[in-house]
Amino acid sequence: MYGPLDVVTLTGEKVDIYIMTQPLSGKWLYYGTEVTSGSGRLTFTIPPDKALAIGIYPVRMVVRGDHSYAEAYLTVVARGTESVVFSIDGS
Repeated sequence: MYGPLDVVTLTGEKVDIYIMTQPLSGKWLYYGTEVTSGSGRLTFTIPPDKALAIGIYPVRMVVRGDHSYAEAYLTVVARGTESVVFSIDGS
């Protein structure tokens, strides 16, 4: 298991990305796999053929090594909408 103080141990791990495209359905759809960086982070670009409509979507990222996961929300807004992105934990 990985925690907030040992993210470096997540270096080089495969992480599967799932998005619940219809939140009320409870069904997670596989979007892709990325490998974590040297700091235990990853980036993922949603492919054009899997683009999402305006809305708020649950996201689950599952570490293949031990099946631990993190959940977040992805908010899609209309092009040109002013927005602010922040992290409450300062990461």
